[in-house]
Order: sequence, then C-alpha cells, then structure tokens
Amino acid sequence: MDLDLEVKTIRNAPIFTGIDPCKMRLLACMSEQLTFEKGDYLFKVGEIPDAAYVILKGDVELLGQNGENLISIGTEGPGAMIGEVAVLCDARRFTSARAHTDISVMRINKDCLLRMMQDNPQFSMSIAKELARRVMQIATQDANILTH
Repeated sequence: MDLDLEVKTIRNAPIFTGIDPCKMRLLACMSEQLTFEKGDYLFKVGEIPDAAYVILKGDVELLGQNGENLISIGTEGPGAMIGEVAVLCDARRFTSARAHTDISVMRINKDCLLRMMQDNPQFSMSIAKELARRVMQIATQDANILTH
C-alpha cells in the first residue's frame, strides 16, 4: 500500500477525525506497514507492548485468556486501532490479536503514539472517546449476561 492510500485509509478511521492531514501523513511516514497472514499473531497476552496498530485491510480477532484457553472477544476491521490500551497503561498485553484474514496494518511505536497524543488534543480526545465506547459496550454485554 502506498503512502497516499495509507493516509486515505487512516483519515477515514473515526479515531483520526479532526487531525490535520499533514500530521496524518507524518504519522504514516513514522509508522511501519506490516502484513500478516490469516492465523498469525500481531501480539499475545503477557507481552510487553511497544506499539499500537491501525488495521488498514482485513480483520483481526481479539482474544482474551480464560485459564489456559483463549476465547474470542471480538473482531475489528479497517480503521480500528488495537493494542493502544496496554501501551497507554504501560502494562503487559491483556489480550492477543490474531489475523482473522490476511491483513495489512500500520504499526505505530509507543513513542510516536504518545508524541502524537501530546501534540494533538483532538487525537487524544478521539482515543478517550473510543475507550469510553468500549467500556460502555463491555458494561452492556455484562448487564445482558446478568439479566439472561
């Protein structure tokens, strides 16, 4: 994927709403584009995080650990950012991410992500909103489980 297409893809991602196109281009230049085949892991539970990922193409399955077993907790597609929570919390990964299809991702290293957040309050707010949306989704799922 060329740089212009990469910028266009991330520009359409809700988390990048309102970010200056020049800064998006800079982010794309500073990040690394990677491809994974179906079944490959981007990261695993317990690893020390050094990057977040934006899905450019394909779907990624997120897996939680239940004892010795991995259980599917959802799938994310193009435009989604994954792995940022562990980076922001400075904690080990608490989920695994596995390519559900052949995928292309933009790997944003920890320092670049943190610098982007410091320099762009709109980006920080977008991440905060996305994290709040996920908390609400989890709370709703838990409430549904408890009432059924």
